[in-house]
Amino acid sequence: MPVQKIYFSVPPINDQATQSAANVMTGGFSLNKGNGNIKFAISAQDRLLDTSDMYLTGRIVHVTSTGAPLTLKPLAATTLAEFNANQGNTLQQYTNQNISNWGGVSNMIKRIFVQSKKSAVSISEHRNYPMYTNLRTGWTNSTKDFLVSPLTRTDASGSNADSCNRHASLMDNATTGGAGQIPNISGQSDPNFGKPFSFKIDTALLNNPGAIHLGNNYLGGLLVNLELNNENGFYYNKYQDQSNGGDLNVDGSYYIIKDLRLNGRLSVPTPRDLASYNPNMLLPDRFNLINDVNSSVNSSKYTPNAASVRSIVNLYLDQDQENNRAKNQSTFRVPLGLRNYQQNKNNVRQPQDFVIEVKPNLLTKTKQSGVGALNASTVNPKAGMEGDAEVRALFQRSVLNGELADKCSATLEVENLSIQEDYNATRGGGGPALTEGCGNNCRANLMGVGIDYTFHMGETTDYRQRDYDIITNSGVNSGDAVLPSTRSSIPEITQSYIKNVASFNSETLVKGV
Repeated sequence: MPVQKIYFSVPPINDQATQSAANVMTGGFSLNKGNGNIKFAISAQDRLLDTSDMYLTGRIVHVTSTGAPLTLKPLAATTLAEFNANQGNTLQQYTNQNISNWGGVSNMIKRIFVQSKKSAVSISEHRNYPMYTNLRTGWTNSTKDFLVSPLTRTDASGSNADSCNRHASLMDNATTGGAGQIPNISGQSDPNFGKPFSFKIDTALLNNPGAIHLGNNYLGGLLVNLELNNENGFYYNKYQDQSNGGDLNVDGSYYIIKDLRLNGRLSVPTPRDLASYNPNMLLPDRFNLINDVNSSVNSSKYTPNAASVRSIVNLYLDQDQENNRAKNQSTFRVPLGLRNYQQNKNNVRQPQDFVIEVKPNLLTKTKQSGVGALNASTVNPKAGMEGDAEVRALFQRSVLNGELADKCSATLEVENLSIQEDYNATRGGGGPALTEGCGNNCRANLMGVGIDYTFHMGETTDYRQRDYDIITNSGVNSGDAVLPSTRSSIPEITQSYIKNVASFNSETLVKGV
């Protein structure tokens, strides 16, 4: 039993202060006009690091392409109706620019790798970090939860994004030398200028239930390296097809991170604790693989080479969805017009020895009675054309380690609004005028296709030198007229997350997958 716990708060070893001149901010961490790599170091010491209680804190400043904070227009020119406007030629920069519904500010991290100070070899590494963490956050927080914890910690508003997330990048109008709307902030150089954030870094080694020994005979200290996301992968515009308003352009805007700290607690162990410390531990790990869907019948195959796979989570994004402000990178859907799919291990369907059907689906063109035609583009509600109850049940088990969600934001209403906006993303012959936006990106979905091997009993499956493949039958890249016209003729990208149990020895620094 540790005799005491010591709080620590360490800045990056490559920290950079922010400066302000002529109402323009420079410095800090930024992939655009600053340092896009952040490095933290925790020194070697005979103490135990409780990684389950570590938080990354700091402040974020949203700025225009010139480096000036994104603020309201002069008070006399701003009306309540304009500030609350959902669309139209009164759309402003601060309502047009949005951050992730599910991850908020945490989407600033694109890649994480963790090292021991004794070795240059990476112990834990996560590429495409935001997608899976966004998905898990959405499946573990309800719509009301997002208005409490994710919103206050990371500015993530979940399915409430259409009401509040579109104002998340609005900054106080303080100047270089004077206060603005918040009188206790003296100016842009004030330490309190910027929006505060605080969140856990969700990686195997930094969010582990077991404490890690930092002594010289063990890890010998820790290095945490973060690579920032680019601004086009961090922000998205409110509408896929914007109106022709004169004040909505946010192209080139970016973010600046300041006052970063890695916070946590160190346990001071007794001699008995040190003598009984077991350097061997199991880590709930994951890694990312990428494939594509180019046709209506498609097979994506991987060889994960992992001994203890818990589940596989497949997220589908349009080919042009990533690093594109015109689309929300945090909306995840099943393949467009999904009819059915099957998942194989070494070309044999297991443990699901059957094809998963979606009935009805967006490509269903005949009523169940066989009499009369159906057209998904005219059916309301749109979710009525997605008979995905089984897909949904199996997918959430893959995300939640075999469990069914007791609360989540992945509701049928969220799915219905997402599909509706896919159909509304084009103006068409009698669609919205150029003064109106269409295709609301704030309405993001949380679906995908997955398979769980734990059965909620801690089971795993061996994928060393074994293949996994998923065969989908859908409307991807088919150009079918009943599908949303903006998506029906483009391929999709598959972001697959292999969730596995990894062994790690903190004495030899050997990690096994």
